[in-house]
Amino acid sequence: MRRSSFASPARPARPARPALCARVALSAALALSGALALSACDDGEAGGRGAGGAGGAGAGGAGAGAGGAGAGAGAGAGGAGAGAGAGGAAGFASCASDDDCPPGALCDEAAAACRAGCAGDLDCGPGARCAGGLCAPLALCGPDAACAAGAVCGCEGYCVPAAGAPCARDLQCATADYCDACEGQCKPRVAPCAPCRDSASCARPGDLCAPVGAAGAPRCLRRCEGQATCDLLGPGYLCAPLALRGGGVSAESYCAPEGGSCEALAGCAQDAECPPDHFCNERQRCQAGCDSDASCPAGQRCQGLRCAPPCAAAADCAAPGAACEEGRCVIPGGCASSRDCPEAETYCDVSAQRCVSGCQVDDDCLDAQRECVGGRCRPRGCALNYQCAFGEVCDVAARACAPAPGRHCEPGCDPSASETSCGAGGQRCLSLQDEEERPLGDFCFEPCAEEPNPCPQGYQCTPLDDGAGGAARLCVRRCDLMSVGG
Repeated sequence: MRRSSFASPARPARPARPALCARVALSAALALSGALALSACDDGEAGGRGAGGAGGAGAGGAGAGAGGAGAGAGAGAGGAGAGAGAGGAAGFASCASDDDCPPGALCDEAAAACRAGCAGDLDCGPGARCAGGLCAPLALCGPDAACAAGAVCGCEGYCVPAAGAPCARDLQCATADYCDACEGQCKPRVAPCAPCRDSASCARPGDLCAPVGAAGAPRCLRRCEGQATCDLLGPGYLCAPLALRGGGVSAESYCAPEGGSCEALAGCAQDAECPPDHFCNERQRCQAGCDSDASCPAGQRCQGLRCAPPCAAAADCAAPGAACEEGRCVIPGGCASSRDCPEAETYCDVSAQRCVSGCQVDDDCLDAQRECVGGRCRPRGCALNYQCAFGEVCDVAARACAPAPGRHCEPGCDPSASETSCGAGGQRCLSLQDEEERPLGDFCFEPCAEEPNPCPQGYQCTPLDDGAGGAARLCVRRCDLMSVGG
């Protein structure tokens, strides 16, 4: 999403990355705040813990405490380490039109290059931003590559817009803001069910940035002691513990979306403010609409996106200018929903009540072999892992999503033999614990792959210094949590 740039004042140095024990016996703790902190080594090397809320992680991601200083260095949700062209044209062909690009990609005609299509920033990963339906790569940065004016170097190694006051901790920010230690700038705290970077970014202490939905998108969840807390947020939330891997539930309860999707809980005043295939109900909440008469109660018909009794006259229809035809409310020459648009690759602009070219959802393509990518219908396939479901990767050769290979989050390894317990391909074994220092288990973590697809959807590529001048780049998430509604 576009942001205006402006001159950036001097900013604090980026937090240092953590040093692992010289033995690389990776004993780590994943706090409920989203911070991954190294436990003290037996011989005192690399002691200390990450400061709560200093360095972040995405849903199930990780930051890390540095030595005895306790500074945090986090990675963004879904994450990626530094690498060329993440989310951009890397690995894609040149093009003159969409037909020259592989599935899951669109032609950036200005650059004559294929790029991944997107509907929002979360479709692109931390190394890119969604602009005009295309993933535009961010500039790389580091010790030898400074960012341009109006940008700051984030922990993932990309230049991001400088949009807030410089900071090193929350106390340097306004009450309604928090300090994003990864970027060194103040940002507004995140409301429940809104996209989050880490738990420290959520509105209240104790709130959790957790994976939600089929893609495991990171969202803030309000911690609750009873349903009354969730009712204050509005309808559609249920106070319940979160499902854990292998069965069981979390010790704390959170206000989770009952339908498994935060999009449907957005406030609204009219249908145009809701996601595609949703309408604004009488409680001023976006609600998933019907798709056929069969999805409605007996005796009702799917009228636009709402179930209603058959109409007898235009007066029975709620939409302005609607007419009653054969028991259905219709907009003469227009539409009430995309179901009223008979041509392929068209959808209903509900604010104008007119069918327009393009697409919002796959059904607008009217072809099971095509999907909606960045507002255009393209052959089904993928270009980035971020286009796949939670725990999946994009098989670039087949242009299809598939379960991630390897031993990602495999439990039962031995942290004392971290380099060999999970395999000989750069895997590591981490022992995780929550913020109360309760053990969550020992899990295997795979090394990051090459850009632009370093980690499965829902994981983040996190660099950790090995104490010998190198760095282990691992795909990390909080392994004990399942995606809410996924």
